[in-house]
Amino acid sequence: MMTIEQLSEKQRGIVNNCLLDLLESSSLQNSSFLPKALESLIKSHGFGIEMSGIYISTDEDPENIPEYLKDGIAFEFMDSHVTLPFKDAAAFIISWCATQKQVEELNLDITLEKLKKKFS
Repeated sequence: MMTIEQLSEKQRGIVNNCLLDLLESSSLQNSSFLPKALESLIKSHGFGIEMSGIYISTDEDPENIPEYLKDGIAFEFMDSHVTLPFKDAAAFIISWCATQKQVEELNLDITLEKLKKKFS
């Protein structure tokens, strides 16, 4: 399993695109799926939409754990995936959210703090 520093540009792109897709995808009830995805991680559940998903190896439902995921958190975008240790995945999500203007409108500070506490 890789750390954030070991990710190639392509791998960083997969994580970025996954998070961006969750951020920008919406439904009638949700202006963005990113808050739901992060809340799911805090509850140790995976979350996915059409092209993207974030999955966790500690999910209570084995059906939600991709075959390739043994330990940590996996980010999927289209047919590609990247797996990171829990702490690195949380750090990537938190730093990524800090760079996205749209995230400010979602009031995710408490959610990101919970994520940090759970996985740090």
